[in-house]
Amino acid sequence: MAVDYLVIVAYLAGMLAMGWWGMRRARSKSEFLVAGRRLGPAMYSGTMAAIVLGGASTIGGVGLGYQYGLSGAWMVFTIGLGLLALSVFFSARIARLKVYTVSEMLDLRYGGGRAGIISGVVMWAYTLMLAVTSTIAYATIFDVLFDINRTLAIVLGGSIVVAYSTLGGMWSITLTDMVQFVVKTIGVLLLLLPIAVVKAGGFGEMRAQLPTAYFDPLGIGGETIFTYVLIYTFGMLIGQDIWQRVFTARSDRTAKWGGTVAGTYCLAYALAGAVIGTAAKVLYPKLGSADDAFATIVKEELPVGVRGLVLAAALAAVMSTSSGALIACATVANNDIWSRLRASARRPPTTMTRCAATAPSSCSWASPSSARPSPSTTSSRR
Repeated sequence: MAVDYLVIVAYLAGMLAMGWWGMRRARSKSEFLVAGRRLGPAMYSGTMAAIVLGGASTIGGVGLGYQYGLSGAWMVFTIGLGLLALSVFFSARIARLKVYTVSEMLDLRYGGGRAGIISGVVMWAYTLMLAVTSTIAYATIFDVLFDINRTLAIVLGGSIVVAYSTLGGMWSITLTDMVQFVVKTIGVLLLLLPIAVVKAGGFGEMRAQLPTAYFDPLGIGGETIFTYVLIYTFGMLIGQDIWQRVFTARSDRTAKWGGTVAGTYCLAYALAGAVIGTAAKVLYPKLGSADDAFATIVKEELPVGVRGLVLAAALAAVMSTSSGALIACATVANNDIWSRLRASARRPPTTMTRCAATAPSSCSWASPSSARPSPSTTSSRR
């Protein structure tokens, strides 16, 4: 495990280095909050895919595959459908608004006033819950995989995300999310997926060992699929964390087609997680919890070094969602609440946003003794 730990430490150190480098570019409010609105198609697609595919999509997606087979892909699949709908039908209009928050868009449409503060408080509470649950997810990963104390895991993971997020804002998050996108792609799609299928004996052996329901695309149930559509597909259309990424696109075309590529990637990621979970069911049919499938197959089937990279991919999944929620929560707190209540605030906008960014993780650190969360639910809606 020493090599695996070294890989993970190197990854975490790289995240901090990216945060420090991003700080040198975040000199204005626009640079700090939306990366200057100048991300090209490649950066935009990678970072958008990174933020929507969190711990629930990775660890939870494999768990659903373990429990239901290929139809376990539906949860992440509906996330991809939501991102595709946002990108094709709405992203170009959103990008043209040149605002920073959902509440500012509502101000443009319906006028300002107290309604803006109320909508800001609602969105702040939403992003706060997403940020806190994403931060708490570190406890699940470290505890299950490394047997690290829950409180220490939350503080360690949360401190790293807060550090690089507050240093350079969206520029740091963009750089780290791009690295996290690459790590997840290599770790999950290019390494864990083929290794899991081969270890399970191939698709033929998987079909022979498991009930036919595991290969029914609707096996999870129509009611469950409908619920996923309501929660995840429509939920993707209204989140400040998602909209704030749309604001980073340098053009309408980038927002539309870059998001379409990211949504298509989510569909492939959904199927990969379900296949990995199905392979884990063949290899370990009697696990105590389906959510342990990811950790078990990684620990037992992957060689040294590769295992560390895949574990880093799991951390990347949680970190990308956590940092996105963190900057979204801070942006809403500063732009929609604080600036409206204290219009003459003396501190620069980036300073106030940096201060606001520490609040969500502080909330999660204050409640480390809460019940151990399930990996499929710790990243809130993702």
